[in-house]
Amino acid sequence: MGEFNSYLEWLSTFEFHGIKPGLYRVQRLLSKLGKPQNRYLTLHVAGTNGKGSTSAMLESIAHSLGLKVGLYTSPHLFKLNERFRINKQPVSDDKLLEGLKVLKKTLESQQATYFELTTALAFLIFAEEKVDIAIIECGMGGRLDATNVIKPEVSIITSVGFDHMKYLGDTIEKIAYEKACIIKREKPVVVGKMEEKAKQVILERAKRLNSLAYLWDRDFKTIPCEGSWTYVGKNTVEGIFLNLKGYYQGYNLGSALKAIEILSEKGILPWNEEKIRKALQNVIWPLRYQKQKFFGKDFLFDCAHNEEGALALRENLLTEKEGNYKLLLLGATNEDGTKPFHRLFEILEDLFHEVFICEFLSPRRVVTISEWKGRLKNNDKVKYFKNPKLALEKAIVSPFSGVVISGSIYFVAECFKVLESMQNV
Repeated sequence: MGEFNSYLEWLSTFEFHGIKPGLYRVQRLLSKLGKPQNRYLTLHVAGTNGKGSTSAMLESIAHSLGLKVGLYTSPHLFKLNERFRINKQPVSDDKLLEGLKVLKKTLESQQATYFELTTALAFLIFAEEKVDIAIIECGMGGRLDATNVIKPEVSIITSVGFDHMKYLGDTIEKIAYEKACIIKREKPVVVGKMEEKAKQVILERAKRLNSLAYLWDRDFKTIPCEGSWTYVGKNTVEGIFLNLKGYYQGYNLGSALKAIEILSEKGILPWNEEKIRKALQNVIWPLRYQKQKFFGKDFLFDCAHNEEGALALRENLLTEKEGNYKLLLLGATNEDGTKPFHRLFEILEDLFHEVFICEFLSPRRVVTISEWKGRLKNNDKVKYFKNPKLALEKAIVSPFSGVVISGSIYFVAECFKVLESMQNV
């Protein structure tokens, strides 16, 4: 275990290199590794929101239909192993250590970012495990994302909204173009529900590359029906009970099933409604609109880290009318200095009697209390805390029976860990 931890520490030193968009470094590293990303089929999933949930659905369905499936996502909630899954299970410490050893030996003096290294590690592990197909989630954008070295059977773009604007651009059209660059020549793309101007940018790119585009509400859609979903595409599947909550998961479900339909038409996997239903009933994607009791209170965890996510959380809370959620715990990152983090508060504020805003530990730059105060001025609803533990101790003894924890993935994960450790004392 000492050796494993030493390699994790080596990898963690690269977090300080920050975000450096570009493909040259990762391409060079992968060439040294023998281009492991070319040894299996891939799906590529991009989007401002929804790409993680969509990837988890794809993983669960493909595995249920008989394929050995790799899944690469980021960031992890609790442990690095979560980023690399084989047949729905995080890789073991031993397998991760093997990969890290090869990676460190191959890297030598070459420069790389943390995300480039974990991406190369994912490709290497999936090749060693001889997966049939790997589902690869974009980290940021698409065009210059380290994952954009693959030639996927299908590309999926779940949504386009404002996030990472320093790197992706300050208009919907610019952001859509960055994401559209995951489309490869003569390979189909599934386009989720999004603004018309974003859709047009993606369609123009697909047309230039002679790639078939499948559009939400034209070529496929999902319809809610008394707690279940009906999918309408080339096939119609009724009575889908999805284990992920929230109305927006219907959009993600539609994108995932359209991609599976395409794979079925290509002969890569069979189409089996019964197995698909069961897979979706069992899919897990933690801390996305997840409810759990701690200390007799109802906690709702949702990683709504940008405006689009906050609007979806708001809509869910208003539509569901379930639970007495009157206290919000909120923490945010702003790594590139362009994120309108205050919008998370503004979108959600009126639903709550009190809001606890926290600083927390994160590899990305956390929005400080002084920055929050500069934006929110004097707001009687708001209390500030230097760390999540202090905020959670206050929340537990508050008069509110329902607590929502939202914002950065790192913040939500830290709150969940703190609550578990407090309850297990």
